[in-house]
Amino acid sequence: MIPFERDGHELVSELDDFEVALISSLVAQVSELIGSGGVEASSDPFAQWAREMRGSAPLDRSDPVVARLFPDAYNDEAAAAEHRRYSQDALRRERIEQSCVVLADLAATRDGEEPLVIALEDVDAWLRTLNGVRISLAVRLGIESESDHAALEKLSARDPRTQLVALYDWLGFVLESLLEAAHEG
Repeated sequence: MIPFERDGHELVSELDDFEVALISSLVAQVSELIGSGGVEASSDPFAQWAREMRGSAPLDRSDPVVARLFPDAYNDEAAAAEHRRYSQDALRRERIEQSCVVLADLAATRDGEEPLVIALEDVDAWLRTLNGVRISLAVRLGIESESDHAALEKLSARDPRTQLVALYDWLGFVLESLLEAAHEG
């Protein structure tokens, strides 16, 4: 990956075909994990509100990745459940919509043949989506602190987690490059 550069109101980078495929796959996996739960996109705010009040299929909070991506707002379980009831659909829909932005931008590269172009108004979607993927990897790897990460960096090259740690670090580089380019000029 070539680091992002700002070009007017866009951020531009070049990704190899395998990088496009890798990011697309990871984003799709996280989207599948959180699922739509029957959440449908609608431009009608009243229809969205009515759907949110009805509720949809609950997130599988037994999965630690889902619990980390959608943390409880309250320590009290009853209050947390009530908050989830009113906010879960909107939060889920927002993550899915942001993932769709990322996947569309990646598809526009034609498997890395064209540069990756991200409109400045889509940077938040990219940051939140890639950060969600990175959080998912951290949960699966057991990274909760800097020392956990440092311990994983000392793994034998034969340990299959080594590749996931490298992917976790690479996504950190992508996020950093995206942030730096977004704040240029």
